[in-house]
Amino acid sequence: MRLAAAFGLALALGSPVSAGAATTLPAGWLEAQVNERGERCDWHAERVVGAKLLLACGSAGVWVVALSDGGPRFTRSLAASGEVVGFFEEPAGKLWIKVRALEARAFDVDAPLDTARFPDEAFSSGSAAPRPLPPPPAPAVALARPKPVVVRTGPGRALISIGSADGLGRSDRIELTSARDDDEFALATGSRKLWAVGVVTDMSEHQAEVVLGLNEEVPVGATALPTLALPTAGLLAPPRVTNVWEVELGLRPFAALQELGGGLLFSGSFGRRMGALHLQAVFDPIGFGDVKDSDSVGVANGSVIASIDSQYYELGLGFGAQTVNDADFTLEPGSGFAVSQLLRIGAQDGLSLTARSSVVMFHSELAFGGMVAVLRIPVSRGYWLLFGGGGGALGYGYGEIGVRALVSGNGLAGSSFLSVTAGGASVFRSSICDEFFNCSSTPVYGGPMIGVSHEWRF
Repeated sequence: MRLAAAFGLALALGSPVSAGAATTLPAGWLEAQVNERGERCDWHAERVVGAKLLLACGSAGVWVVALSDGGPRFTRSLAASGEVVGFFEEPAGKLWIKVRALEARAFDVDAPLDTARFPDEAFSSGSAAPRPLPPPPAPAVALARPKPVVVRTGPGRALISIGSADGLGRSDRIELTSARDDDEFALATGSRKLWAVGVVTDMSEHQAEVVLGLNEEVPVGATALPTLALPTAGLLAPPRVTNVWEVELGLRPFAALQELGGGLLFSGSFGRRMGALHLQAVFDPIGFGDVKDSDSVGVANGSVIASIDSQYYELGLGFGAQTVNDADFTLEPGSGFAVSQLLRIGAQDGLSLTARSSVVMFHSELAFGGMVAVLRIPVSRGYWLLFGGGGGALGYGYGEIGVRALVSGNGLAGSSFLSVTAGGASVFRSSICDEFFNCSSTPVYGGPMIGVSHEWRF
């Protein structure tokens, strides 16, 4: 091994190199660090340059560490053509690195002893002068290879800057991470945020497409490295979507079997998911039923609900108003003030059961107003089975089975969903009796139903 000082570190330093005692890093900090190539630092020397600490890390090159009140933070490394073992500085202020490298030279073992000399050995007087050696190359430092990153994103997809020429193959798994800037501990320790672990589906020589799971996203510039970890995509509990507006509109027309006629149930909601809070206005249902020779029947229910929203449950409370068509036989149907409760068990776009019920104040008494529930069962990426139904004193009832499908996007802002169902529905109003128990007829209109609803996120 030979110690060479012919390699300079061409650093564009805005401040002179500080002198004095070496800076001491926190105990155990350096041992926990790795550079962009997964190498650890074999420490030999260090030099402080302004707010930066340069480390001579042997075969791992030169490490640049940022110094701040929050603690040291690894920023990058530069590779050299050998082991970096130290630093020295010219009088003019230029900083050089010391590189230790192996060297190979041709040697002819059969040559006469007086000519079997290495070119840099001293020659005795009278011996032939050696042929001049070529001038040494200009000082240089081999730059570290750029780390592979995400160069473009799309709904459920990420394009990364490595491909088949880098040994990547289809079905390989890719870990997508980026530097954390949300807390001081992450900055001090150099920890990274895991966005997703995706799967390579297509590639070229120097690029590859990585598929992500539902509701997963990664930013452009995130680091992309092969991994043996399992993909983070999941059907039962995909990540929760936040900071989006949601709109849902649904229609459920139905036919009346007893007489010529039918009806329609309309549902709609508009809300915002932000952090752990979900605010929404819900109208479910607004509907009517009518036949040829009888009076029409109308139903309505509306409320504003605030919920605590998390990955695996949602719990909410709201206030509104609703009709009360199924009243005591001595009371005339009407409307009242309603208190709504909402409960979701399971992930928002995974396996979940959501129920909403109401208690209504009617003629100074509390009564059960009604309930609706829907069970979502994911069957593949972007498809769910639906089982739903509901009804109550507000004057309607229905049951349905259907399919929900992701039409566009990946579940985040800009996505839409379409649901198609089939089942049965009815609307009704209770009879009215006078003090002599003379009661009117009870209109009930119902029959087969189809349902279509659309959801938008923006």
